[in-house]
Amino acid sequence: MESRGKHEDGRSNGRLAIARRSCDQCRARKIGCDRGSPCSNCISARVNCTHSAIASNTTAPKQRVLISAQYEQKIDGIVRSVDSIKLLLEGLNVSSDTKQPEGLPIWHLNQVNSVGSLLEHRPVCESLWDHPVQIIDFVKAVVEDRGPRDAGPEESEVLSSLKSFVQTLEDPTAVRGLSSPFPEVVKYRTGPSMPPLEAVVAVLRWAKDHARYTRMVWVSQILPLEKFAEICRKIYFAVDDYSEVDLILANGYLSYVFSEHVIVSGRQDYREYFVLCQNNLHNALSRLPLLLPASMEVIAALTLGAFNAIENSKATMAWTFISTASDLCQRLGYHRLRSSRETDPSRRSAQESLFWTVHKHDKSLALRLGQPSNIRDAEITLPLNPDEPRPTRLARIQGKVYDQLYSPAGLSQLDAERGHRAEALAVELRGLIDETRAEISDATSQSSDGETDPMRVVYLQCELLCQSSLLALILRAVPTAGGSLILVSEDCLVVAREAMDVHHQCMMGVGGCKTDSSMVMKYINWAILHSPFVPFSILFTHAVQFSDYADVARLDRFAASLRYEDSAESATHPYRLYELLCQAARLYIESNNTSLPPDPTLIENLPDTLGQFDFAHFGAETGNTDGGDVRGFGLSDWYYSNQQIMNLLDEDVMF
Repeated sequence: MESRGKHEDGRSNGRLAIARRSCDQCRARKIGCDRGSPCSNCISARVNCTHSAIASNTTAPKQRVLISAQYEQKIDGIVRSVDSIKLLLEGLNVSSDTKQPEGLPIWHLNQVNSVGSLLEHRPVCESLWDHPVQIIDFVKAVVEDRGPRDAGPEESEVLSSLKSFVQTLEDPTAVRGLSSPFPEVVKYRTGPSMPPLEAVVAVLRWAKDHARYTRMVWVSQILPLEKFAEICRKIYFAVDDYSEVDLILANGYLSYVFSEHVIVSGRQDYREYFVLCQNNLHNALSRLPLLLPASMEVIAALTLGAFNAIENSKATMAWTFISTASDLCQRLGYHRLRSSRETDPSRRSAQESLFWTVHKHDKSLALRLGQPSNIRDAEITLPLNPDEPRPTRLARIQGKVYDQLYSPAGLSQLDAERGHRAEALAVELRGLIDETRAEISDATSQSSDGETDPMRVVYLQCELLCQSSLLALILRAVPTAGGSLILVSEDCLVVAREAMDVHHQCMMGVGGCKTDSSMVMKYINWAILHSPFVPFSILFTHAVQFSDYADVARLDRFAASLRYEDSAESATHPYRLYELLCQAARLYIESNNTSLPPDPTLIENLPDTLGQFDFAHFGAETGNTDGGDVRGFGLSDWYYSNQQIMNLLDEDVMF
């Protein structure tokens, strides 16, 4: 083995000195070659020794060197990014309320040299959905700084994911529901019968020309009138399938427009179209699934459903609709301040208008049913509007009335503490009442023309009645002087009597609307059953306690006003229940006044439950407040008994 590779000249054939490989012949024979020229095997075989290729002594640089250089650049970039993160984290303890100019460009990591420059280039946004704005801005900067240049496949994929992540944080509504587990709302190609196209086109044009009418303004707060008109076109020209939600929105909107047109024109064919749209609306609402996707159109449909349920004295059903709408509003972040860059301004304005409409009815229904509201005012971060509409301010007060006065926590407070809160709320509400009275006076003094809403004064009076009823509820929580036999303050009684007078003014207004006989029932359902109307309960307890015939006469007049002759529903539960309560009060007073014999007809008309009721706890058994054994109702007892009465009015029970 050692002699292998040695030649005649004695030259050593070390492997490191050989720059050629085995000869072609030795390779073909698969024998060892001493790599000589010629090799010993070829000399012995007497063949020509050839080499087809000569190996080079130098090796070309491998790719690994180039890759290592790229890795070094990436490591340097990571170091710079980590340094920038440190600067960002150090800047988080800077006061967040520092005012920064708007409209500045997004900062870049390679532009940040200090904490000061970092804060200088960061745009200000007080609240962006539920995520800290510094994190979003940082991710934006990473995406923009680490652009597609010199990015490998893996890095490009990460940047694409980060970009989608930023878009999701900025506008959650854009991706909400893409992977929703909720069932899809049923879609139709042909639906139920609708009013004729000619009538619909005419009434839509009328609504556009009379957009400042009171009820048109209410409807436009749910969705812009142009959006409603677009949905109607989608139903009538069904090029594509339309959903149950579209059917609800179209029929709900058309029912309100036809109803308002009937009030002005008195056209009975339009009244038939109104009834048709109402039936379609009821049927479509009944088919809605339990779980609904979160979208602006779904919230609007639920709000219209709540409107319709209130007008039909279905407070529990209205609460179901408005609770779902409230949940979807908060899920989509309509109650939060967001960056102006993320949403179209007109759409954002429509979303805020829809939210405040839902907020208004959520507060009123919660107070009506004696439950906490779904939307907590402390969670709302929308900018404060100095010209906030009166209904929104009233809704805030309604929420405070329940939370501070009539919730279990409010009723368990000391009387003095609860009284102070009630007085503060009363002052706030009286300001709204003064504004409403001034607007009524202004509307009354204006000359009537074709462009003026003929029902504006009536609607304002209804608003005043609801405000006065709420004021009476607030003042009922103010305690009277210690040792006094009077359960409520004189101020509360005055407000309750004024509310009765406002009610009769409203009844004359809606009763004078001969073109729409349903206006009276709509008024009763909105202003009496939905408020809730507590002046009756306040005056009832006072009349029974002190045998006040003047207040009994007010109660009788109120009950009689709820019975109207132009409708087949004249003997419905509101009138019958209030009439029975008035009969019970008069019977009790007369039975305790020895100078007046009780009226036998009253005893016959009373149901057993009221005839056996012990009214002694309302006042002295003798009807005399001097020296009697008085056991006055507590505030919680009065409140819950009033809630029981209002719940009866929601159950469509005949007495």
